[in-house]
Amino acid sequence: MIASAVVAKVEPGSRAELAGIASGDTLISINGHSVRDIIDYQYHVASPSVHLEVTRPDGSAFGVTIDNDYDTRLGIRFEELVFDGEKRCANSCVFCFIDQLPPGMRHSVYFKDDDYRLSFLQGNFVTLTNLGDSDVERIISLRLSPLYVSVHATDEQIRRALLGRSHARTRPVLPTLRRFAQGRIEFHAQVVLVPGLNDGAALEQTIADLARLWPWCASLGVVPVGLTSHRQGLERLEMVDSNLARKVVGQVHAAQRHSLAERGARFVFAADEFYYLARQEMPAGNEYEDFPQLENGIGLSRLFLDEFEEAERSLPQRVADPVSFTAVTGVLGAQAIAPACNRLNRIEGVNVNLLAVPNRFFGEGVTVSGLVVGADIVAALNQAKSSQTASARFPGDFVAIPDVMLRRGERRFLDDITPDDIERATGTAVKIVHASAGGLAGCVTQPDGPDWEVG
Repeated sequence: MIASAVVAKVEPGSRAELAGIASGDTLISINGHSVRDIIDYQYHVASPSVHLEVTRPDGSAFGVTIDNDYDTRLGIRFEELVFDGEKRCANSCVFCFIDQLPPGMRHSVYFKDDDYRLSFLQGNFVTLTNLGDSDVERIISLRLSPLYVSVHATDEQIRRALLGRSHARTRPVLPTLRRFAQGRIEFHAQVVLVPGLNDGAALEQTIADLARLWPWCASLGVVPVGLTSHRQGLERLEMVDSNLARKVVGQVHAAQRHSLAERGARFVFAADEFYYLARQEMPAGNEYEDFPQLENGIGLSRLFLDEFEEAERSLPQRVADPVSFTAVTGVLGAQAIAPACNRLNRIEGVNVNLLAVPNRFFGEGVTVSGLVVGADIVAALNQAKSSQTASARFPGDFVAIPDVMLRRGERRFLDDITPDDIERATGTAVKIVHASAGGLAGCVTQPDGPDWEVG
């Protein structure tokens, strides 16, 4: 695919604006080099003199040389991070979440990316199965670190079965990861645990194999498979139950003890959901070390609890103006924030209702807050309002919705409903708050404050 580096915005007063570059222009080359992505761009503009070849939207072309002083920004922002198109996933994973999406969503939601560049730039997990040798060399030569790698199993036969590539050639994962380690490229790994496929002895082997690559394999996260109610025609899989959750937690803790004694680091961590399913207490904050896989849902609950404990010290005993609101969360998140809501309700003049929204859009087996959609929030709020047992002030002055439920950088939920749509459908004000202890506490201490910035 031909690279198309379309300029989205040029910062006022920047070197690029002074050189005549404008939004809508397309960058063709830098110092004679084509640019495939923002990585190429940043690499080639890091020069004292930069010659840019540019085309206008009308097809006319011009060149300009900028004295740069090694500034890798120039004031140009692009429409995309990769200019030659995102690398598409070539796998048919038996647990692929995108294959389990309901029909009728926007087209872009169904695109399966597996692009090492977005792993480096945005923290996306990738399988590495579509890498060529030149890609591996580029990663090492440009120091694209850290990366985030979906390993799932180091037994290649099990891994190929999980990826749906039992009868297709694919790049073996362990030799590639060893090459990264030799090249001093740091990476974080994950295992999506599928009962009966990569648990038990397979998980134990995976942990041991990857631990040998520490510190370049900086951490390993184990997360339970997510299954929606839209799996018609797909392979039958089982969800993680409480018994398996207890076994996984036990395996992870045993591996942590071994790694801590051998390396001084725990290395492997289990997702919060395993502890809830196993009905076990979350590990202490220091046991997550530097929370290396927070974006993977590992340690979020502990971080919230510890942050709220800190925020609790500055909470008032009473508020001058009474405040009543409903805190919306997913079924899993409700277990984490329920103690905080109970504590807030001990403040005189405060009434907090906790609403755990069941996920009917994807299926009630999906419990994480980040996958709750707008339509389910509307349904849950309207049902709660009409309930004979609901508080007379429910849902209160406003509804607090965590920003993790919105699309990244947008004020839209996954089903394209907006906060304004929820307000119209429920007749209740909506406040988007940061998904943190501070965001929840701020609903009490600053109830009239603006929404947290999203994106």
